[in-house]
Amino acid sequence: MHDEIRTRHVPQPPEKPHGSWRTPDFTVVDTALEVTAYSLRKK
Repeated sequence: MHDEIRTRHVPQPPEKPHGSWRTPDFTVVDTALEVTAYSLRKK
């Protein structure tokens, strides 16, 4: 399941690792972590 989503994203190699999470090249895992952190913060 993750492989299908990743192929759809086609993430490019991040040139700036420290700011890669801001670029649209973020991975599905990063997105899940962000959503989880946001949910925990709201509660």
